[in-house]
Amino acid sequence: MITSEQIRAARALLRLGQGELARRARTSTATIRRLEAAGGTHRVGEDTVSAVRSELEKAGAEFIADGVRRRPLKPDQEVKRRRLLAIAEQSAAMLTGRPIFSDEDLYDENGLPK
Repeated sequence: MITSEQIRAARALLRLGQGELARRARTSTATIRRLEAAGGTHRVGEDTVSAVRSELEKAGAEFIADGVRRRPLKPDQEVKRRRLLAIAEQSAAMLTGRPIFSDEDLYDENGLPK
């Protein structure tokens, strides 16, 4: 059985919010919070713990003795990840120095979109 600490670590490693993990595991955010609390895996049903673990593993977590690590990506997945990272970096570079939109730019005086 996995521990509360492993669940928290896996979620952080995968950069998943509690709400997103809850949605994927088809449970509530309160249940995820309870699960991540000290000793939480004993206060939540085994089916729920299993669903959370399954979703974390689908997202790329690999549970090991007393820890968790990111499962290595397959070569084609790594290529896709690098391409997405390059696109994100290019987009960020293009936006550098550009003005940020304010509410006044997007909405009229009645709060409706322009």
